[in-house]
Amino acid sequence: MDLKPTRNSLGRNPLSDALHRNPDVVINGQGPGRHPPKGASYHDLGTMISEQGSGRHLNGALHLRPGVVKNEQGSSHFSRRVRRLVDVAIRRRVNILCVHETKWKGQKAKEVEDTGFKLWYTGATPSRNGVGILIDRSLKDGVVEVRRQADRIILIRLVVGDSVLNVISAYAPQVGLSESTKIQFWEDLDSMVNTVPTSEKLFIGGDLNGHVGATNVGFERVHGGFGYGSRSQEGEDVLNFALAYDLLIANTVFKKRESHLVTFRSGQHSSQIDFILARREDRT
Repeated sequence: MDLKPTRNSLGRNPLSDALHRNPDVVINGQGPGRHPPKGASYHDLGTMISEQGSGRHLNGALHLRPGVVKNEQGSSHFSRRVRRLVDVAIRRRVNILCVHETKWKGQKAKEVEDTGFKLWYTGATPSRNGVGILIDRSLKDGVVEVRRQADRIILIRLVVGDSVLNVISAYAPQVGLSESTKIQFWEDLDSMVNTVPTSEKLFIGGDLNGHVGATNVGFERVHGGFGYGSRSQEGEDVLNFALAYDLLIANTVFKKRESHLVTFRSGQHSSQIDFILARREDRT
């Protein structure tokens, strides 16, 4: 029996009756000060980035893997790691950060003392997985709902002016894990996205562990044509999921140097596996 998921059969099209304005508060992690090619404006997708990786300057942001420092829950180690994330947000002038592979146990919310930031996170064990969302003082009081799905998905719903934003931080299973684990992740993410009203904005900041590839052949509606590397099966799952919900992969809209497309390096290996997905109608 073939267990491989088929993403382009998922759900309804959430944009069929949606009217959206520019988000003003959520952006991709491709770095400040650059512009997309003609016809791709993304005016205000500029204040949410996905943080994951090995501490190198990639994609215009300092990517962090919070779990590399051994943590005793509630100890000063935890506080120092969170403050590193706050430092990134302040330095990059980012309002919302999605963090992955945190390895923090529990389903909690914590004020980051003396910074004005607040962290919401979920994790099952202190040794693997875990995701979170960090929000600054200007937006945190607008949070009206938090939903968590195991240790790989968290959604925060917040009101900003006359708009309602739904921000999801998601961490997909690595390539070597079982097919059933991967299917479960996509089903969980599908269920979470299905709960978001089409009248509200949706942004997904994900370490999706798939390569969508440098070109957009077959996926022109959701891939901007400026990706990196070769497409993998896991990357095709990402693309099919984006098609199912008419979400544009923001990372692929911007024409950049190769070094700015890469989101993770390990030795001689480099890849683009961290993505921001947004409703196509929030493009302009």
